[in-house]
Amino acid sequence: MSKRATIFSLIILASVGLGGYVAYHRIERSKPLACEVCTRPIHEGQAYRVELTDGSGATSCCPRCGIHHQLEHVARVAQAWATDHATRERVAAERAYYVEGSDARYCNPHPAPLREPGVVYEMTFDRCLPSLIAFRTDREAQAFHARHGGRVLSYREAVESVKRW
Repeated sequence: MSKRATIFSLIILASVGLGGYVAYHRIERSKPLACEVCTRPIHEGQAYRVELTDGSGATSCCPRCGIHHQLEHVARVAQAWATDHATRERVAAERAYYVEGSDARYCNPHPAPLREPGVVYEMTFDRCLPSLIAFRTDREAQAFHARHGGRVLSYREAVESVKRW
């Protein structure tokens, strides 16, 4: 192979490599790696997105963190999106159904301590607890509830629950 062909091949190879690197990092940078509210990892099927009227927004690890964020910026919320746990698709938060307090805990994988007489437990605040998992339909939420416990809530009930915790 001639010197000219070798140089040309190296230039093409470098261009393709650089282009792939730039494309990959643009795509990856557009995805938040951690919850913008509590800094925990964002789990597939749990993400919650709040978009504000100024064009900014925050992606959170779970509906509970997302609703906390909404309540902190209530006058500026343009839209909120939950992720349907069953299909991993976005659904308008106010149309979703939520299961609260199930045994499925994505943000905090440690099991809840059982209350036993005479045992002292440390009480700590965890923004992500009790768990709150979104579903597109009441039927999906009820089926999940039957397997994992907790209680099924409407959007309004979920917001009221977050206010109380």
